[in-house]
Amino acid sequence: MNTETIYYTVYPRDWVKVDFPPVGNELEDSGWTYFYYDFREPKLTNQVFNKGVMNAYLVTYDGQITVLTPLPFDNYYRDNYARKAWTEQVTCEFSPQNVRFIAKFNDFEVNYRNPLKYTFMVRLAW
Repeated sequence: MNTETIYYTVYPRDWVKVDFPPVGNELEDSGWTYFYYDFREPKLTNQVFNKGVMNAYLVTYDGQITVLTPLPFDNYYRDNYARKAWTEQVTCEFSPQNVRFIAKFNDFEVNYRNPLKYTFMVRLAW
């Protein structure tokens, strides 16, 4: 069995914003937005993609300990001053030669915020 561990970091300025306009009746469908960032990954070959295992984790540090949290991961926020709460979900998609990280906000208020800086770890096994 072969394995490969790869680390990626995405900074707030790196996320690419994608807006989808409303479709049909604007009262029923107000459109949606998400953010993504792609990494070209030559180690994610067709063989690994078709017959291997791909796992992605959020990497955080708790003092001296590295913590791996499987994706998808939800971060919960609250702004007491504005009396708002929201969730940021981070997930991952794989395709041959590519790893895409995706961030979505449940309140869709993305005009004034970007996803945070995140470090991810991907493990490939084949």
